[in-house]
Amino acid sequence: MDYIIYEVLYENKVVYIGSGKRGREQHVKSGKSHSPDLNRLFFTDPDNIQVNIIREELSKSESLEMEKEYIQATEPIYNKALTSRNRKVHKHRRFFDN
Repeated sequence: MDYIIYEVLYENKVVYIGSGKRGREQHVKSGKSHSPDLNRLFFTDPDNIQVNIIREELSKSESLEMEKEYIQATEPIYNKALTSRNRKVHKHRRFFDN
């Protein structure tokens, strides 16, 4: 039960939702994130980036499921999977790219 969900805000707008063990959220302000978009923000306008832990004390499976729900509800621009922008419609059924 040591997993978290975090949000990244840029100019007070949610741009990314992530999950992982506590400390995972630090990648956002490191310049070494797996997300090129977050790195770009870090190097161009770090003062307008805010990271908030929005859920904590979760199991890994709880964190992954809740992360998915948060992403689908808010559709942050830097989350590439699980948003309506990345869904394909095939024969009236929806499938995620990932």
